[in-house]
Amino acid sequence: MGLRRILLGDWNHVVRDPIDVLRIVFIGGTLVYWGLGRSTAIGLTAASIVLVIARLIDLPRPYDLMLLGAMVLIAGGTAVDLYGRIGWYDKLVHGLSPFMWAPALYIVCVRLEVLPDLGRSRAAHHLVGMFLVTLALGAAVGAGYEICEWLFDGLFPNWHLVKGERDTATDLIADFIGAALGGLSLVVWNLWGWGTVRRRPG
Repeated sequence: MGLRRILLGDWNHVVRDPIDVLRIVFIGGTLVYWGLGRSTAIGLTAASIVLVIARLIDLPRPYDLMLLGAMVLIAGGTAVDLYGRIGWYDKLVHGLSPFMWAPALYIVCVRLEVLPDLGRSRAAHHLVGMFLVTLALGAAVGAGYEICEWLFDGLFPNWHLVKGERDTATDLIADFIGAALGGLSLVVWNLWGWGTVRRRPG
């Protein structure tokens, strides 16, 4: 098996490449956490479902890997309590994860025909549209998360998820910047001629 095939697949129909191996390891870790009775297994399960969906819709390899990285940052960070141990970890996740998952969310919406595939064209106004939609999706999810934190604090006063106005505002700013960079990456990916097509075998 040559290096190109090792890195780019396809090995077989079930495990295609190293990304699938990492996906299986993540899901295996989730099962271990369930076996240990850890409450953080709930977040890992949600992230595992996202990764299975990504596998089914054949995201382009870079965005499949980026989505996996985002799930590791978000759910994995919760599982090992990085949010509590590292003061700046929350801002890292808010800034980096939308860059990694917002383009994937746009591609999912295209696959479901919720959005038009603006990646079929290199016209400037279509590229701007792709950027703005990806940015809007990322910012909306980030704002939705902040709303959920506020609601959960109302339902469970001991949780203290909202640390104050400054914390919420900086989280939203980080989400916005991350989503903007994600939208820019999708535009660049399209300009290189790869578009939002399904994953290509190696």
